[in-house]
Amino acid sequence: MKEELRAQYVKSLESRIETIDTLKDKFYEGNEFADQNIRLLAHQLHGSGSTFGFHAITKASAVLESAKEDDLVPKMMELRTILEKIIKGYSVAFPDKIAATNAAPVYEKKAGEKLVLIIEDDPTIVAQVKSCLSQQPGTITTVIAEDAQHAEDELLKGDYDLAIVDLVLPDKDGREILREIKIDFQLAFPVIILSGISKDLVRVDYMSLGADRYIAKPFDTDKLYFEAQQILQNNRLQVVSSGSATSPKTMQAPQDMSLKGVSILVAEDDEIQAIFITHKLADHGADVTHVENGQLALDALEKNSYSAVILDGKMPVMDGFETFQSIRRNSRLKGLPVIMVTAMGSEENIVKGYELGANDYILKPFSEEQLVNRIKSLLVMAA
Repeated sequence: MKEELRAQYVKSLESRIETIDTLKDKFYEGNEFADQNIRLLAHQLHGSGSTFGFHAITKASAVLESAKEDDLVPKMMELRTILEKIIKGYSVAFPDKIAATNAAPVYEKKAGEKLVLIIEDDPTIVAQVKSCLSQQPGTITTVIAEDAQHAEDELLKGDYDLAIVDLVLPDKDGREILREIKIDFQLAFPVIILSGISKDLVRVDYMSLGADRYIAKPFDTDKLYFEAQQILQNNRLQVVSSGSATSPKTMQAPQDMSLKGVSILVAEDDEIQAIFITHKLADHGADVTHVENGQLALDALEKNSYSAVILDGKMPVMDGFETFQSIRRNSRLKGLPVIMVTAMGSEENIVKGYELGANDYILKPFSEEQLVNRIKSLLVMAA
């Protein structure tokens, strides 16, 4: 199975080349996050290249990560050339392995069935997780991996809808498994992290690697049920108030939830990001108002009512964190759902968001699905 994973890694390099081309354009357009995201890409490839025997990737990525600003794009294009050569060479040498990454999964799902991979070595925790999943609507099939080696064998066998990963495994840090899922192999399914460590920086580390949810042990089974249902049912939930004694079995998912008629205020000074967010939310029916800084956001909130607010962390005049504090000091706006948006890997900003009590945060860069689902989830919870 190791060679299949290596082939999957090589295949994932195609999307890295596309990312490089996009980052090159953004860098020359003056995007404020381009420099940071280029170095982040280099950091990710540096950590995975040698793991799969591609030392040239690790070497070129190390040079790119520490390059001066003037050398950033040239060094990135050198890395791009290396990735192209590796893809071409591997495809010629092992065409059957590359083809195998597109083959049908070993676990073939029936219509409406959900497949969940549980990576956990504690049988008691596994039993709790399986119990929560068994109460979900529809048919849930679970695959159990008790350690990292077993997990790696299972990763490419199924079209998973969700993976639930323990932080500490007998043979590997759960962080490495998450990196393989989200970064090395570019697998698309969401991940919930279970951890006995509740420190913010640990949580930040996992979220910055692409975890979708983070639940501290010992965990509330109702919370795990709720988080899993959000993912498995595409965030379409009815909320039970915190004081309700309603069992998870009685929670039902509504048939549909659109953003039609939902008014959203977006404070974002990056023109490209603003266009992306505005257009995507509008495509889902939302009525979007865009402003360029925090002060303009506060002015808009004084004049109009909104269902939710999206605040960029870094803006001129007044940044997102100052704006968020002002919103929470206003008694009329205390219950307003607010999503903070930060640059990927910015631990200080994410921790700050936690401390200020933001309803949620999204790491840049982010996908349309991630953005829309997070907003839907918050709106349901606020209902």
